[in-house]
Amino acid sequence: MHFLFKVIILFLIVFNFRLPYVYNSAFLSIALTAAYYIFIKGSISLKFFFQRYVTLILIGTVALSLVTFLIAYLHQTEIMNLSQKRIWIMFLMLGAVVFALPLLIEGKENSAFEEIALIICAAFAIQGIISLAAYLYSPLADLLMTVKPQDVQQTAQDGVLDNRFRYLNLSGVLLVELTAAFGAAFIVFFWLQLRYSHPYMSGWKKFIFFFFIFLGTVLSGRTGFFGLLFGLSGWLIVSFRDVVNAIARNLTYIIGVTAFFAFIYYFAFTGSQRHSFNNEVFPFAFEWYYNYKDYGKFEVNSMEATDLHYYFLSDETLLKGHGVFPFGGESPYPHSDAGYTNTLVYGGIPLLIFIIIYQLLYFFRPITISLKDNRIDTVFFLILLAYLFFVNIKAPAIAYLHIVEVMYIALGAVYVMNYHREKEQSYIDS
Repeated sequence: MHFLFKVIILFLIVFNFRLPYVYNSAFLSIALTAAYYIFIKGSISLKFFFQRYVTLILIGTVALSLVTFLIAYLHQTEIMNLSQKRIWIMFLMLGAVVFALPLLIEGKENSAFEEIALIICAAFAIQGIISLAAYLYSPLADLLMTVKPQDVQQTAQDGVLDNRFRYLNLSGVLLVELTAAFGAAFIVFFWLQLRYSHPYMSGWKKFIFFFFIFLGTVLSGRTGFFGLLFGLSGWLIVSFRDVVNAIARNLTYIIGVTAFFAFIYYFAFTGSQRHSFNNEVFPFAFEWYYNYKDYGKFEVNSMEATDLHYYFLSDETLLKGHGVFPFGGESPYPHSDAGYTNTLVYGGIPLLIFIIIYQLLYFFRPITISLKDNRIDTVFFLILLAYLFFVNIKAPAIAYLHIVEVMYIALGAVYVMNYHREKEQSYIDS
């Protein structure tokens, strides 16, 4: 039960969905965490807030909000703009997870990093279960739609919501942002395979984790599959022989779990449910396969259209931006979803440099530590960083994805803590 409580706390922070009376689930997580500290532990722990790694990130988040405000103010555009609001929400989520970290690693201080990684995988697997249940059970789907933004609810009521299944989740972020977060969870999952032996991540259980993270990606979007490829590549890079041996050892589990879910799909799902998957979910999630089957080309329309979101930017734009995003309206440029285009149009190259530096705050210290004695960790920290820069080609990701930032600061803070704890213990033993 204690582990499940940890997963619930992280779930509330990471997915940060709307709730009545308490505004959003991150606030609820803070209240539950504080209650646990007060009534169970007898005192509130703030130790991670004083960790230099965490402090720099939180200060950087405040600075990022002030910079976006200043850009909008100097350009005389909307001061309380969407970007600044999002950054303050991110600050709330970062603070919530830092506040909860002592609880999340309690009793597992010797394997704190692995514990956080496991909790992250569990949270995303649960999200996958929720998405599947909502897709199969309409009353739950209708309930989940009530926590979505008003414009989404209105579009759903009007019956013109594209790919409605992508909204059937218990999350405050949707579409590309959510599926990109599932991609980061894939990377954490593969990383965990090389570090940890845990009852929850052994034998057939690890394949259950993987299946529901995979299913959550299928039901939220396609960008997360790039995270699957990044994570799998890292796994192969650092331990190709071990990976091959692991697959050979677990071949029975792989076949068994695959056969089990195939049986469920064909004999437990109704014909109508299978028809929905075959004609709605699968053609979207695996569009590259259907395009290859029908036209002989591995293509995804959204990726093919990415070039349209990059276009010529004037010297003035590159130098200082325009204080708006290219979503139409005040923007002098055509619509663009691309992360780099959005950043440059809003604040030019100076803002792009600033957010890159901000993002590096999450990685500089952990990578510096891992370079000393753990090549595997170095590779995976670099993969997590590279993944964000890759996703940013398609959509805003650098210094933008709340869910991913929360995961990264939790992993980084605990990794740094582990290093100092082991260093201190070595000093004592010597």
